[in-house]
Amino acid sequence: MSAAYRPGPDAGVTVSDDGMSVYVARLPGGPLLVLDGAAALIWAEATTAPATGWVARVAELVGQPEDAITADVRAFVGDLSARELLVPLGGDADPPAGA
Repeated sequence: MSAAYRPGPDAGVTVSDDGMSVYVARLPGGPLLVLDGAAALIWAEATTAPATGWVARVAELVGQPEDAITADVRAFVGDLSARELLVPLGGDADPPAGA
């Protein structure tokens, strides 16, 4: 099984010891993004196997219905993908709108 996303080819990633912060930047020039809280959870679940159900896992972790967060999760990972910080691997990489 693989994850829904992986870090981009030029992305440098460091996760804090408690997993609640992710530091990510395109190398060598940046800029550095600090992902905290729900953003760090989205990164962790999107880049962790299995790809199937990763948005549902985020929803469970933040205590929200999946359909309530899918659009925001889609926008967030879309932004990270546009910055080439995340690369989709297929499967559930693109959560369906309203699902």
